[in-house]
Amino acid sequence: MRPTLLALIIGTLHASLFSQRSYESQSYSHQVELRHDNDFFVLTDKHYSSGLFLTYRMLPKEKLFSNGAEQLEFELTQQVYTPERTKSTNTSNFDRPYAGFLGLNSTWSVANDKQFFKVKLLTGIVGPNSGAGGFQRWYHKNIIWSSVPPWTDELRDSFHLNLYLTYAKEWHIAPNPFGINVAVSPSLALGSRDTYAEQEIVAYFGRRNGLSKSIAYNRLGNNDREIYFALRLAYRHVFYNGLIEGNLFGDDSKVLRDIETSLLRLGFDFNHRFDRNDYKVGIRYLSPETPNAESHIYLQLSYAFSF
Repeated sequence: MRPTLLALIIGTLHASLFSQRSYESQSYSHQVELRHDNDFFVLTDKHYSSGLFLTYRMLPKEKLFSNGAEQLEFELTQQVYTPERTKSTNTSNFDRPYAGFLGLNSTWSVANDKQFFKVKLLTGIVGPNSGAGGFQRWYHKNIIWSSVPPWTDELRDSFHLNLYLTYAKEWHIAPNPFGINVAVSPSLALGSRDTYAEQEIVAYFGRRNGLSKSIAYNRLGNNDREIYFALRLAYRHVFYNGLIEGNLFGDDSKVLRDIETSLLRLGFDFNHRFDRNDYKVGIRYLSPETPNAESHIYLQLSYAFSF
């Protein structure tokens, strides 16, 4: 994405934030979201280099429980991971292997005013058949006109299956218009791609809806205005990372690396809901994932439309 396009997105967001147009409060049961992650925006190109996410959310007509707001979500994702030295073909210098991932997430979640629970099942493939390596080479050659990474000894094709469980408990500290909410959110991942346990603390500042109706948790149900920022702090203990160590059930890829088991994750979010439009901007920091790697920062941009 060129800087001029990024400026256009930010300008559009700025205009929306300060628009005085009023609208009626309505309830929507469907949403489509497009999100793009990229470290190019912060002038790097390594590790988790980029990600594309196309998501559809809906409120189910039939619910599993009589109380609580339930929601279904289906997401198609493609992600790109590269070593730091993308111009080198000497794999002994790689701090991690080249890895492309193409996957489908299926998610069920339920929320009330104070608690949130989510179950996500991921299926996908790693390797040349994911198309991620080819996409990055095309992107570098035709969009940003920079040197094309060689993708030497990319992780070989393999199938992955993962289960993710996430819980959140939230406390309301101060009311709107400048509200303060604090949440703790433990999560667990089990599978051939990721196996980890994480504990996250999030503080929200600004005008925000209750947990069950807020874009902080990607909830549908109303279009009440939200505009806030959030600070995130998380510790993750990693038991296995299939995009660095290879498939958990066996992998004969030429480049595999050891991992750091203790990771620190920091984040900043700025989110705005205006009528049926959701705008999100986020910055993520991740401590080194392998002994020879460095820390990493990337930017998240997303837009969602409810109907």
